[in-house]
This record gives sequence, C-alpha cells and structure tokens, in this order.
Amino acid sequence: MTLPIATPTSLLLATDLSARCDRALARAVQLARQWNARLVVATVLPDRVAGEISSNLLSSAPPLDDLRARQLAERRLQRLLDGQAEGLAVDVRIGHGHIGRTVLQLAAEESCGLIITGISSDPLFELPMLGSTVLWLTRHSLLPVLIVHDRERGPYRNLAVACDFSESVRYATHQALTLFGTPLQLSLVHALESSGSLLFSGDREAMQSHARADAREQAQALLAELRPLLGQAHVHKVIEPGDPAGVVSEHAQAAGTELVVVATHGRGALFNLLIGSVARQLVEALETDTLLVRDARSTAAATEVVDSPP
Repeated sequence: MTLPIATPTSLLLATDLSARCDRALARAVQLARQWNARLVVATVLPDRVAGEISSNLLSSAPPLDDLRARQLAERRLQRLLDGQAEGLAVDVRIGHGHIGRTVLQLAAEESCGLIITGISSDPLFELPMLGSTVLWLTRHSLLPVLIVHDRERGPYRNLAVACDFSESVRYATHQALTLFGTPLQLSLVHALESSGSLLFSGDREAMQSHARADAREQAQALLAELRPLLGQAHVHKVIEPGDPAGVVSEHAQAAGTELVVVATHGRGALFNLLIGSVARQLVEALETDTLLVRDARSTAAATEVVDSPP
C-alpha cells in the first residue's frame, strides 16, 4: 500500500484563540516539536461576525479590520503560548468568510499536512469548531483532521482504530501509524452488526458466532499487514456486539485510549461525497482525541463539490 502522507513539515491549528483552546494548542505545539514542523495558527472571522463585533461587543471601538484582528490574535496567541513554543516557527493567519473553506484554503497556501482543531467556541470570534464546521471539514478536507479533547501528556502511545476492515480503514490506520510512529498499544475495535430481530435466537447466535470468527480472521490479516509499523506494540482485537459509536467509545474510555482513528469513508457508511453515517456518529460520541482520515480514492470527487455554508 502506498503511503502518500509523510511526516508534515507544517501543521495548521484552526482555533478561536480563546483561553478555552489551550488543549488543542498544546497538542499542536507538541506535534510541531515532535516533527520539527512549522505551526500555522489560523483564526477565521465569519463575515457576519466581523460586521457585528463593534455593535455587540466593542461598541466604543471601530470595526475589527484585518490589521486589528491580527494584532488581537497575536496578543492572545502570545498569552496562550506563554513560552511553550520557544524555538518553534509559528505563523498567524487571519481569514474571513466560510470557516471550513477558509481553513482549507489557508492549509493549502501554507502547505500544511495536518489540520488540528479543538472543541471550544468564543463569543468574539464565534468559531463553533465542533459540530457543523468539523463535519464540513471531514467531508471536504483531503488532509487528516485531528480533533483534540484531552490535555496533552506527550506523544500518542495508546491508539484505537474504529475498524470495519474496509480499504478505507486500512488506509487510515497506515496513515496514523506513519504520522505518530510505533505505539505502545494498538486496539482494533470492531462492532458486530445486529443479526436481525426476526431471526430465532439460535440463528442469531450462530450468525453472530460466524461474524465474530470472520472479524477475528480479518483482524489477523490486517495486523500481519501492519506488523512492520507496529514493532513491539501490544495489540488488542476488540470484537463486541453493538453500534460502532457505542462500542468504540466504551472501549476508549475503559482502556485509556489517547487517540481514536476513524476513516470517514468505510464499508458501514454511505460513500459518495458525504461523511459516512458511522463516522459522523463517532465524531459526535467520542470524548477522546480523534484523527479523521479521508480515503484517498475520494479525492477526485471532493474537488468537484462546493457546499453551502453549514
């Protein structure tokens, strides 16, 4: 399998620069140090926010133009970094308009290999990064998107993959291991689909047993393929009945998982141009850092889509 993503030389942090974005910022700084990469901090002012700031929040001040927005963003960034980014190359970019499109445009202009975002929002910049904007990014970003929930405690070492054994998941797993290196622990988490309520219990049990055996076989094949990237990592095959979001979320919480890898297109989801329904449920349910990876095969289709603002 070809791995088109190498260790990024530039990262883009999409943030509102509020005090509540400290977790995403700390993770972005850690990854920039780990990869010796440049960090681009991007803040997007939706058009309506730029026009309303003076009347709603800064009534005695003139409108927040690009220069003043950049100055404010840089002051906030310096307070947030507070010496964390010593020795790092850090650039600040300010955009206006549709948040998702602007983030992708800035990432392309800066040759970034990963987009990082958090879950906070700010009344001044009003950047609702978890919700419609994140889902928009997962539909359209050709780059991996890292959603940060937890405090940074060093490099990711305990990973879990939401696994349906599709080619999309294999691709996403390779990308995650290429980006973050050999983990101490890797879990392949697979949710067994319901056998159907109209079947007799004996039939359901037989079908579930067959599905479990098939999943174990596919997991073993995937692990054999991944072995050169896994080194001495402890590997767990987690195969449980239930919906994928519930099974993955429960395992992540119980196992102390630091990062969950999700393919945004997979066997259990609608492909085409929308984020798969299973991936959407995972984004909404997980409280663990989540890496969303789009299947490279959807790249051509993605370039043809222009969505309306979320």
